[in-house]
Amino acid sequence: MDPRSGVILICGLGGLGQACLRTLIGFEAEIHCIDQRQPRWVDALLADQYGANLLIGDMRSPQVLRMGRAADARAVLLLSHDSAINLEAALQVRLLNPKAQLVVRTNSRRNLERQLQQRLPGLATVDPSLLTAGVFANALRTDGTEAAFALGDELFRVRSRTVQHDSARDLFDLLGRRERLVQWVPAEGSPGGAPASQWWDLDDRPRSGDRLLCLELASTLETRPPRRHRLRAAMAPWLHRLDNLREMVQRSVRRRDPLLLWGCGLLLLALIAGSSAFGSGSAMGGLLLTLALLKGEFLDSVGFLVEDNPMATDNLALAYLSLLYAVVGTFLTAWLVAVILDRLLAQRLGRRQPRPLPAGSQYVLLLEGGRLAERLASLLQLQKFKVVRVEPDGTGMAYTQLDQAQRALRRSSCQAVGVLGADLVDNLDTALELQERWPGVRLAVQAQSLADGAKLSGLFSDMQVINPLQVAADAVVATAFGERVRGVLRLAEDNLLLTDYRIEPGDTLVGLSLAAVSGGYGLIPLQVTPLGQRKPIVLPNLERVLQPGDALVVMADLQALLAVENGTLAPPRWQLEVRGCRRNCNGFEAQVLLARYLAQAPGEVGRYLETAAGPQRTKPIYQAPGRLLQQGLTRLGVECSLVAAAQTPA
Repeated sequence: MDPRSGVILICGLGGLGQACLRTLIGFEAEIHCIDQRQPRWVDALLADQYGANLLIGDMRSPQVLRMGRAADARAVLLLSHDSAINLEAALQVRLLNPKAQLVVRTNSRRNLERQLQQRLPGLATVDPSLLTAGVFANALRTDGTEAAFALGDELFRVRSRTVQHDSARDLFDLLGRRERLVQWVPAEGSPGGAPASQWWDLDDRPRSGDRLLCLELASTLETRPPRRHRLRAAMAPWLHRLDNLREMVQRSVRRRDPLLLWGCGLLLLALIAGSSAFGSGSAMGGLLLTLALLKGEFLDSVGFLVEDNPMATDNLALAYLSLLYAVVGTFLTAWLVAVILDRLLAQRLGRRQPRPLPAGSQYVLLLEGGRLAERLASLLQLQKFKVVRVEPDGTGMAYTQLDQAQRALRRSSCQAVGVLGADLVDNLDTALELQERWPGVRLAVQAQSLADGAKLSGLFSDMQVINPLQVAADAVVATAFGERVRGVLRLAEDNLLLTDYRIEPGDTLVGLSLAAVSGGYGLIPLQVTPLGQRKPIVLPNLERVLQPGDALVVMADLQALLAVENGTLAPPRWQLEVRGCRRNCNGFEAQVLLARYLAQAPGEVGRYLETAAGPQRTKPIYQAPGRLLQQGLTRLGVECSLVAAAQTPA
């Protein structure tokens, strides 16, 4: 659907609402706005362009919604800070307009949100913090990569590579089968296209100083174990507990924890001495009596040891020793009970302190952030990073104060810090203080306000200031146009969206090869799951044709997603010129290969191999599949080359 057709209603002009307005400027859409009060405009251009269409009122009021043209809007964005207000307004909008696409901003885990998405078609809930967790995760990466993200069981990485010398090979030959070019940044001049657009000339050769951003399939994450390993999988939790116990003992020994070491040493010494003193020649009997005394059974144990008067002069030493054991055992039992109760209450109340940190390890420190920090920690841990969190309310396995985390990290190395509080000034104050404590640490600071994060980042070295509202705006707008966005990446100062497609009959993608989808719309296909299959095909071959029922995941910017929505396919600009066939040419396989890449029947492409009257040119094809077709035909004995298609007069 053309983004310029229909009305788009934005309710709530805070930071996210105004960021969405800025994103929609280039789409020439008719936009109307509703807010409870006169907004604080971050940009005078927005006030001039949309101020006349602003209605002051409550977005939950049916009368206000009618005046804002919610009844005939194609999309309504409900972006207030209060999730309850947004959900209530969504119900009112659905009563007025059964067909509008609703985008509801939420920041909670209410069951109502899930139920509404299932029962009300065309309603999508978005949480800006969770959408942009991947951006913060990539800003905190310390492994030299630009970005990383997971799709199911597969991990993808984006690596930056600077060309040291003028390359003798072109862009196409520099890439492997499991690689895709995300961006080519020449040392001089501007890039040939937007990130992930695939609209650069693959025949060009990178020069010294050029930078290439390449997407690669990093590895396969943990999957279900095969049957022969099910016993090991069943025992895995117990083995994990044993490993944790061993690590705890080793960590305590390395850290020389005085309490644990002295306690274990005294207990062992008491058992050895007691077995000798109370055993009367029987080590097992002495051990049992020692354990009984340590449990506090003083009178029964002394009576067993001394049958006559325990207080007699000959028996006083043994009685005093037994009393000492009983007192020590009583304290030991009380200490164990206190530790157990503390652990049980901590688990019950959710205030359990994290385990001690081993010395010599590298960590990422996350300060505050709530749900964002929780999601960010899971993303980093999935990618094998160790995370330490600080939450003032003590939720989860987190320290309650920064001082506690700093003391825990004194024997370790802190490589990156994410300061995720709500106040920008407090975040900057904390970040600069930590930068003085740990010089060279990577810093990512949240600026959840009207501030421009990209401009603020230029004021501080080794610090990225990220405004999640600005980053999430593209995802919110794409959702308003009917896309299903699962995450956002920030590369080369551009937002790239990881988007799901379910191919349906009549869809603009039906019958297209992935080569046409990639080169025509300007995006990167990441995964395709054919109808009836459960396992997706990762970085699929470009000649695969999409059919109804297929599931597709792509990396693209907002412009490419809107091009898919509108079906505005860029035409192919290359042709394969066939000059002849060698003696060893396999004509049948060459026809099959031509038919597969050109989406024609084998009988229709045979004429391209008849070169008696001169070279033959195929129908136009996109460059990347054209180069693959050229390589395949050359191996089969066909002399051919890829040339620019003749320009037809307008």
